[in-house]
Amino acid sequence: MKRRVMIVDDEALLARTLSHAFRDAGYDVATAGSAEQAEEILAAAERPFDLLILDNRLPGKSGLEMLAAWPQRARTRIVLMTAYDTAETHQRGVDLGVDLYLRKPFDLSTLLSQAAKLLEEGVET
Repeated sequence: MKRRVMIVDDEALLARTLSHAFRDAGYDVATAGSAEQAEEILAAAERPFDLLILDNRLPGKSGLEMLAAWPQRARTRIVLMTAYDTAETHQRGVDLGVDLYLRKPFDLSTLLSQAAKLLEEGVET
């Protein structure tokens, strides 16, 4: 069964680029342009996503606010992307279970390899 990845970013070009790259790498991919849209997709999903790639700065609710309100996050590996890196944001991400913290811009091949490694390691429950 294919690994499931959700990409949440309001930057359409980046979301499309990531979606194509992960599909080409063999993943089943869903995308959302906001935390609220992602929450709807997650709530309706028949099975959990294996990996969530989440921008922090989104319209409406931030990525970190979404994580704080998402009770099933312990079953999913989480990558938080941000162009606005602060020590507070990083620490809050760690506190909420973020597995990988990426500062934009980042190298796509690095993200793909790190994502594969995260998924190989699995999720500690």
